[in-house]
Formats: sequence, C-alpha cells, structure tokens
Amino acid sequence: MQSGSLAIFVFGALLAGGAPGQAPGAGSAAGQAPAPVSAGQAEGRGVVIGPEDTVTISVLNAEEVSKPWRVSAVGDLNLPMLGRMQVAGMTVEQFEQELTTRLKKYYRDPQVSVFVSEFRSQPVTVIGPVDKPGTHQLEGSRSLFAVLLMAGGPKETAGNTVTLTRAVDRGPIGYPGERLDDAGKYHVVELPIKQVMEGRGPEASIPVQPYDVVAVSESKPQRMVHIAGEVNKPGAVELVSQDTVSLMKVLAMAGGLTRTAAAGKTMIMHLNSQGVQTSTAFVDLKKILAGKAKDLDLSAGDIIIVPSNTFMAYVQAASLSAVTTGVYVLGRF
Repeated sequence: MQSGSLAIFVFGALLAGGAPGQAPGAGSAAGQAPAPVSAGQAEGRGVVIGPEDTVTISVLNAEEVSKPWRVSAVGDLNLPMLGRMQVAGMTVEQFEQELTTRLKKYYRDPQVSVFVSEFRSQPVTVIGPVDKPGTHQLEGSRSLFAVLLMAGGPKETAGNTVTLTRAVDRGPIGYPGERLDDAGKYHVVELPIKQVMEGRGPEASIPVQPYDVVAVSESKPQRMVHIAGEVNKPGAVELVSQDTVSLMKVLAMAGGLTRTAAAGKTMIMHLNSQGVQTSTAFVDLKKILAGKAKDLDLSAGDIIIVPSNTFMAYVQAASLSAVTTGVYVLGRF
C-alpha cells in the first residue's frame, strides 16, 4: 500500500469505523464480525506463542492482517501497518490485546481474534514401544497421560515403566523420587506405566513441558537357568542383575539333590532364544560337589537335568522340557 493510499485508508477508518467506502460495521466481505472463537480455540487462549508457531489473525475490515502468520525463528511477526512485533512468549490473549491497542491507530474499536493454528514450538519426544513414537506438539498444557495418548498409547511389548526426562535449565519435574542423571544435566523420574495409564492420580497428572522426553521401557524376556530332575525344588533361576550363575548356586537354590540322584551323570543342555536346543554336555556333579572338579558358570537358556540312579529314569529326564515348577530370582534372596 502506498503512503497516500494509506493516509486515505486511515482517515476513512477513523471517521467511519471501518474500511474506506463502507458503512460502519460493514465487513470486508459480508459486513460480518470475525468468526466466533471455537471452544478449542477458547481453551487455547492462555497458550504461550512460540517461535515458528502459526497464528491465525482475524480483524474486522483488515484483510491485510486477517490471515495465518508464521512466527519467525527469533519469535517475531512482520505485520502490515504494524511492522515487527515480538510475539514469542506472549499468550494468545496478550497478543490479542497488543494487536487491539496498536490497531486503534487505524480503526475505531477494532475487533480482533487470534488463535494458534499450528504449533511448532512445543515439541515433546516420545520413544519406546508406543503406537506413534517421535516428536509431538503439546499444543498447550498436557499431562503425562495425555502425552502417551497422543503417541497412541503403549504397545503390548511395553515394559513396566515410563521415564520422564527434563533438562535442568527448564526446571524440576516436581515429583517425589526424581533425580539428576549422572552428568547432572537432566531431571529424571521413573514411574509405573500401569498407574500412569489409569489416567488419574499424581503419576498420570504430571505436567509435561516442551522439549521433555518420555521414554516407555521395553518388555525384556526373562533370562532363566532351569534345573529339573532329582533335586528337591525343581524350578528356574532368573538372572536379574548378572549374566551368569554358578552351577553350585543353582543347585543350592533348588534345595540340593535327592537321595536317588545320579549326580555323576548330570546333563546340561542349552536352548537359544527361539527355544531350539543348540548344545548338550554331561558333567560329573558329584566331583564338583566334592571339590574335585571346577564349578561351572551357567547362562540364560541353560537347563540342568539331574537323572535318577536308574537308566530309564535318566533317559526320561533327558527329554524333559524347560518348563519347571518354580522360579527362583537370583539376587532377591
């Protein structure tokens, strides 16, 4: 718009309360006021505008301004007549008020409506076994439960915990049990995912901030060493905090040998993660117990079968599956 045209435009607006050549109250198209704010937009009026967000402005009789505008990376807008405005950090309501004040130089009682039509300044990252991992926009205040729903919720392969991480310079999470990471740069809190996904209670209601990271844990398969046959408590030892366990420790947790055990013919076989037998070995458990042979380290997938002192019972024991009657968790006793 040229300067002469702008002077005429401003003069007409001041006199008539509208655009030049229109009666007071006449709209640029049908003489109507800006479209009413929807319920969703009304809820977002306290939302803080950020860099690279898109704000949609509607001003009666001001087509030059009434359109979507992308906030720059440094947080400002360059609007017709009004020039550059620093808007990042303002709420929608504050921006409306500032626009209204500035537009009063050109319009009588300007009718202004603003809402954020696209968010890019409030990213939160969700990782792990969820339906839609990646970066999502908070679009205002959101709870941890709501953020997980935005990501489609946990998958069946999800573990038992969800971890919320926040940079120290963005403030604490404000939940009991939160800690600093080893480098002291992030606040971290680990929560039971079951309680979060109930959608109520303090775990579900933790407010998530832009640039937080929400990590859903993976369900880890149990790592077992099984023992069957002639022991007092057949079962399995779960490797929780270590990769191996000694044969003597497994035997002790199984209550030792029965009186009919043929310990010298003990068999150890290994099943891989697909349940396929990959190796078989025979050991003289009697010598190991007597200290005449070295103890053995066992790993997940190993199965100890202690036969009876009868040959047929031994053959039968050698064909036992890995399913046993009890689980003994290593490190929890």
